[in-house]
Formats: sequence, structure tokens, C-alpha cells
Amino acid sequence: MKTLKLTGFKNVPAGVGVLLLALALPAMAAPLTAGDPILLPGTKDGYDFIRTDVAGNRLLLGHEGNKTFDVFDLATKKLVKAVPTSTSQDATTDVKRGSYYVSGNDPGRMVIVDSTKLEITGEVPVPSDTDLIAFNPNTGLVYECNDKAGEVWVIDPAAKKIAKTIKVDGSGVEDLAFDTDYKHLYQAVKGKNTVTVIDPASNEITAAWPCAPDKGVHGVAYVPDSNGLLVACAKNLLLFDCATGKAVARAPIGGRVDEIAYDATLHKAYCASRQGSISVIAVGAGTLTALGEVSDETGTGDITVDPATHTVWIAYHKGEQCFAQPFTVTP
Repeated sequence: MKTLKLTGFKNVPAGVGVLLLALALPAMAAPLTAGDPILLPGTKDGYDFIRTDVAGNRLLLGHEGNKTFDVFDLATKKLVKAVPTSTSQDATTDVKRGSYYVSGNDPGRMVIVDSTKLEITGEVPVPSDTDLIAFNPNTGLVYECNDKAGEVWVIDPAAKKIAKTIKVDGSGVEDLAFDTDYKHLYQAVKGKNTVTVIDPASNEITAAWPCAPDKGVHGVAYVPDSNGLLVACAKNLLLFDCATGKAVARAPIGGRVDEIAYDATLHKAYCASRQGSISVIAVGAGTLTALGEVSDETGTGDITVDPATHTVWIAYHKGEQCFAQPFTVTP
């Protein structure tokens, strides 16, 4: 049997030596530290997507099960209001018009909410159930996803009408993200397991990038400093080079990731798996490195990051109660 020379030990078998060395090394700290869950009183059941309103210093929560759009103040750590929108899925912010645009169902529509008064000021009917939503401040147009088919509705909130329907090749659509200059819109497409690239100037499709061999495309996030795109698939996070449309890196994540969040300053991606953990991935130039898993409430698929404080937030329900929970970056 081979032996391993260790300081303070004589003739230690190699296998035992490796174990002793591992025990002697300091344990790796978890990349996030969980804070105390914060009760959101008067609400119940599950969420769909949550976002950060940076200008308003708020969390925007698509509270699907509660049939409301919930607004949470990050300064006071309190629920400001649960706006009675009926079923809500996602929200986006229009700072110039002082509005939130909420994707809603029962029936399918886009709900317009005054971001100061937190009152509904209008809506735009759509022909099917909705899911995710994004806003282009350069054009003033909203992009709302069809939850049942391969369609993206381009909505003019000023005229309160659908300006165009973009048909994509796939069975449905998931998350979507603009680049920094709003010159490209990246849309995750189910069925075909692709990322469709849309030109917001013409609202025409310019490319479709395959995620194969990975399947189950869901959350996406743009990486501004390297012109990259993060795409969450079943069990893997992919990094695309937006200049070439090629996947250049992969890293393992939870198998049922829906929403992801990216901190562009810390270069870290956070993936909510619904399996009781958050996958934390370091993002480099053409590289992805798994930093570890952080325990959260099982079933949680909703996650966002506050870029001002780098705090990661989740929202979940447990029994008849609902909570928002912060996670801070471990020093």
C-alpha cells in the first residue's frame, strides 16, 4: 500500500492521508447566507415570477395563487399593497409613464397599474393566457408571452392595443430579456429548445439558437460586460456568446429551474430550482463555475436580485402564509 507523507504523521496510508487532509482544510462557506423570512400578511398560495423595481426600490411579485399583484418595499421590508388584478404572472416597470405592466389571466390581458397610487388604470385584452413580460423604454412597447403557444404579443400601452403578434417556431415561450441597448430581444422557446432573437426595431425574428443537447429552456438573463446570454435548461445553465449565437459554457444547476437572476456587478447567477435549493454560478468571459447550492423552501421557483445591495430575494408560500426571504452574499 502506498503511503503519504504528512507533517505530524508517519507512514499514513494514502487513502487515510487524503481523508485527514480534507478534514484539516477549512470547510467551504455557502455562497449565500439566508435571512429571516418576512411574512406578507393577508396573502396566500403560490407565486409565479418576481422582479426588482430598481427605481422604486421595490419587489414586484406576480402572486398567481392570491390573484393579486403584490408590491413589497425594500426599505421598510413590508408589503405595500396587494393590487387586485386577478391572477398575475409577471410585471415590468415603465419609469417614464409611472406605470407597472402586469401579465394577467382570468381572462388573459395586460394590466396597467399606476406605480405611485398602486391602482389599476387600464388593461389590454389578449387572446390567450399570459406568462412573462418585458418593456422596451426606447419604443414604449411591451412584450407579453403567450403561455399556451409560440407567440409574443407586442403591446402599445398608450393605445391599449396589440400592435403585433410575433410567431415563433415552438410549442410555447418562457423567459425573455433585452440587451443593454434594447437592440435585441432574446426569447426562450419551448418545444424546439431554442433562443429566438428578435429585432425590436422591426419586431421580426433574426435568428434561432439551439440549446441542444439540453432541453427544458426557461429562465434567461443578459450578461452585459461580455455580450452573453444565460439560459436555464433542465439540469444545466448555458452561456451563449451573443455575437456568434453559440453556447460556450455549461454548468450544473437544479433540475426544475424556472426563474433565474443575474448580478452584473458580482458576476453571479442565481437559479431557483423548486427542489429546495438555489444554484449559485460564477459567470466569467466564456466560463461558468458552480459555486454551490444554498437551501431554500422546497417548491420555490421565484427569484430576483437587488443590484443596489446585491441581496437575493425569493418568495414562497407555506401552508396558508406567504413570505419574502432575503439572502446576502457570504463574505
